[in-house]
Amino acid sequence: MKSKLIAFVFFFSLQGLNAQVWPASTWSTATNLTSTMDAGGVTDLSGLHFNSANNRLYAVQGDGRVRVLQWNPTTSTFTQIANKIIDGGPEGITQANLFANEFYTIDENNYEIRRYTHNASFSTVTEFKHWNLLNSPSPMQDTGNTGPEGIVFIPDSFLASSGFISQQTGLPYTSVKGLGGLFFVAHQDEGYVWVFDVNPNTNNDFAYVGKYQTNHTESCDLAFDRSTGLLYILHNIAGNNRLEVTDLSTTLIGVSRKFVYSKDYLITNPTGNNDNIEGFALTPKCPENGTMNAWLCRDVEASESSSTRQDAIRLFTNFVADGSCELLSNDNSELENQVVVSPNPVANQLRLTGKFKDNATIQIFDSVGQLILEETSKEDFTNILDVSHLSSGIYFITVQQFGNSFFAKFAKE
Repeated sequence: MKSKLIAFVFFFSLQGLNAQVWPASTWSTATNLTSTMDAGGVTDLSGLHFNSANNRLYAVQGDGRVRVLQWNPTTSTFTQIANKIIDGGPEGITQANLFANEFYTIDENNYEIRRYTHNASFSTVTEFKHWNLLNSPSPMQDTGNTGPEGIVFIPDSFLASSGFISQQTGLPYTSVKGLGGLFFVAHQDEGYVWVFDVNPNTNNDFAYVGKYQTNHTESCDLAFDRSTGLLYILHNIAGNNRLEVTDLSTTLIGVSRKFVYSKDYLITNPTGNNDNIEGFALTPKCPENGTMNAWLCRDVEASESSSTRQDAIRLFTNFVADGSCELLSNDNSELENQVVVSPNPVANQLRLTGKFKDNATIQIFDSVGQLILEETSKEDFTNILDVSHLSSGIYFITVQQFGNSFFAKFAKE
């Protein structure tokens, strides 16, 4: 966490960067949500996470507090349903299972990922497990107040479809510790995104996957759009806050790996003399409904003016999100010309046509990454899946065989 009191903004384009302002509208025209949390104002807001399964916005304050806002998308109104003190200095927040009564934080003071469980009403919030990132096998060093600040969970289905590469081995990597995905952690020092595979039920049991260069030397928050497979990285840079977008592909820079970015946006700056934007969240792009939403929050100190404390978080609406909602999107594996998904959209029966071996794994995930169906293939040219019970929407299908992965999107009518 750091304070920044620089009052000017650089509106210039940088070579190779997209200078478009994100998320398009200005801070002053966005909706101020601070009073929903506290009419007197909010300080130390640092990390945000949006759960699209239950329309909840999670927020953490670096002085040790978590808040949850329930969003009614029909009326675009918010109600605070949780305001709880938690341990340490939480700077980022995420969830692995969007349907579970739990969340994960990254604690900058103690360099820990922490898992919290809670009851349905949030009246009880309890730290359940933790993983200290200064412990072996992690090479992370204690850099004091410029430590880990943002966290996001990415399910294995997306890692497999993107061909995500471990920096440690140079090979594709999906989780082996039992959580079904990996934690990506944004770090202030040098802007790296660190990646860890944690055992959700055992303290300090994790694998270190690697640290990945970004386009800037400071990173403070992360969000992952499970409908497009895009990772968003927020860079907290005085007067020049940036938002980087990547599809998880990487390239070698010497012996290190760096994310290949598709966009690098300027962040719209708040009014007043505090442009210390440290957290953001966004709604999924798909299925396209004409309206996408994003939230930005800034870290306000208790010593700042009441007007600034009362303007810490804003909702931005109706912007164009990155990524594609095309119904079919294959990876670059050898399977992409071997499996055909039809019909697309589908009503009742989904047909997979191609060369299958017996006992290949077929999985269907919903738009938030939850496993919906898993079957083994028949050694046949055609496999039929009954999807009549699925709700309308976008789904993802993977086939694992021959040491390769096939990935596609399909729509259920």
